[in-house]
Amino acid sequence: MNQPNDPEETTLLKGARFNVERLTLHGDDGKLYQREVVRHPGAVVLLPILDDGSVVMIDNTRPTVGETLLELPAGTREVGEAGHVTADRELIEETGYSAGRLELMLEFYSAPGISDELMLLFRASDLTAGEAQREATESIVNRIVAKEDIPALIRDGKIRDAKTLVGLYAYLNGE
Repeated sequence: MNQPNDPEETTLLKGARFNVERLTLHGDDGKLYQREVVRHPGAVVLLPILDDGSVVMIDNTRPTVGETLLELPAGTREVGEAGHVTADRELIEETGYSAGRLELMLEFYSAPGISDELMLLFRASDLTAGEAQREATESIVNRIVAKEDIPALIRDGKIRDAKTLVGLYAYLNGE
């Protein structure tokens, strides 16, 4: 018999970027409970800082929510891929910038109630502008945001993406 911290898993969906599993959990009351979770290879989020302290952000059209969100660039890691490799690739792909320096700032789970996606936040500096290499399905426009404008954008609800909020709060708090 499985223990509460050793749930049984059944694959419900195998996707290109993630899988959905059904966990069978043993409750303290002796009953079995089922939960669906997303198994994700992890992702990176980038905090690209220009020499003047401004942040390279993106207006990213998100069909899943039907909105264009102001975000930090980010992307999914390939299975087994080192975070800095993903970070290098995604920064160029989404913004066109390349970084002379990448520094891991922190790690966090994006939504641990439903997913095991671990996000790695990298500060990207010593930036060089170049041509973005966006995927055909990405609708992204670069947006340079001054550091002093970030608190008002957050306060006014102009930034609503969780990974972006984590990254910007880390930046504002001197992480």
